[in-house]
Amino acid sequence: MKQLWKTGAMALALLPLAVSHAFAEDAKTTTNAPEAKYQSAASPLANVEMYQDINPKAPPMSKAEFDKARQIYFERCAGCHGVLRKGATGKPLTPEKTLAAGTDYLKVFIKYGSPAGMPNWGTSGELSDDEVDLMARYVQQTPPQPPEFGLKDMKATWKVIVPPEQRPKKKMNNYNIENIFSTTLRDTGEVALIDGDTKKIINVVKTGYAV
Repeated sequence: MKQLWKTGAMALALLPLAVSHAFAEDAKTTTNAPEAKYQSAASPLANVEMYQDINPKAPPMSKAEFDKARQIYFERCAGCHGVLRKGATGKPLTPEKTLAAGTDYLKVFIKYGSPAGMPNWGTSGELSDDEVDLMARYVQQTPPQPPEFGLKDMKATWKVIVPPEQRPKKKMNNYNIENIFSTTLRDTGEVALIDGDTKKIINVVKTGYAV
């Protein structure tokens, strides 16, 4: 009886070793299975430079996408929401608000606008569906800091259309200069100069961005 107990105890002691050996053999078999030899296709974004936001919750964007969206934002959105997206006449678009809203909600908002004054950028034809998606992802990124642009930088961009010596020396129109005012043409990138006496538009100046 004592010998039988010793035999049973030894068998129990060796059981974990046998089980581990069996798992090891099974692992060898699994490693050699066809599934283990499968190689996935290369990622189409493998060689694309990505913009890495400091917030890990921000949706991914390539560097090219980020640069394009930044330009669109400056031309179409900064006039209302501010360069740093902290809000002006439009509401703030900082990550703590946009990330909570999510990409799908932002796409609808950007495409169709709102009664509160948000333009319908998508249905108006100003932005394509791809650009709407791009901007929905962009406003969830941390706002990039704009570079300093001082008077020296501004003067470097100036183009002389009429040299100073060729400019008129006297008034060449009948407008009452003291009663001319300007009006922003909303979201068209234009400003209208209006004759305050006749209430007629004198000229429409293209600014190149949403004023």
